[in-house]
Amino acid sequence: MDSIGTGGGTKSEGARASASTVTKATAKTGEVVKKKRTQMCLDLGQSTMRHETCPKCGLVYAKGEPDDEKTHAQYHAKFLANADGYGAITLKPDDGQSVVWENADGDVRCVRLDAVKANTGAIERVSKKVERELSLPENWIFDQTKNQVRTFVCVEKKGNRVIGALFAEKLRQAFRTLPGVKLSTSATEGTIVSHSGIPESARCGVRAIWTQSTARRRGLAREMLNTMRAHLVPGYVIASKECAFTQPTEAGTALALAYCDSDTFLVY
Repeated sequence: MDSIGTGGGTKSEGARASASTVTKATAKTGEVVKKKRTQMCLDLGQSTMRHETCPKCGLVYAKGEPDDEKTHAQYHAKFLANADGYGAITLKPDDGQSVVWENADGDVRCVRLDAVKANTGAIERVSKKVERELSLPENWIFDQTKNQVRTFVCVEKKGNRVIGALFAEKLRQAFRTLPGVKLSTSATEGTIVSHSGIPESARCGVRAIWTQSTARRRGLAREMLNTMRAHLVPGYVIASKECAFTQPTEAGTALALAYCDSDTFLVY
């Protein structure tokens, strides 16, 4: 990424690495020791010498350095085009899909993928992407979609690109987290949340929920949760307090607390 050319020719004064000698007396013997210091950063007239991390694509680059700026621009564009680095997936309108929500502008829709043979391929592609995005075990979502887990997918009208997904299942009970819930990490179980150990009534479990990084802060996760609550159980709207979540990430915990409007939530 950063490259400094070496070879013949005279360097400009600003680009010349300098070396200086300093003297220092040791504390024990009083002996004078000479140490050589070499300037490691070159002043080439950059607007800044700082390295920054792009909050979206994650690339570390030297802001203000032309070659790095160019590399970042290329990588960033490719990252966005590939939808978080795992390859963009699309979902065209088809039989077996039920449009259950659409935003006011009509440019984003949420569809429920019914568990029919025609949807198997689409469900597999979406679930495997979410598994990779959330660092979940392979087939941890997909295998359950063959049984009781239902799939809700947010799709952009332009290009039919998938920008969010939620996988939910019916439950009978779950466990409430302790107030002031904090995450801890287990070497064998990953991220875990402490709970009371006392079962409570629950109607649904959110096995996984994900939104694409470039589509966050738009309320899509909340809309997917609202939509799922209204359509998971026919003829019944599930209350937010009846929703449970699998052991969530830090972002998932924040979402669950905000959505349930409480200092605790249900896990299973």
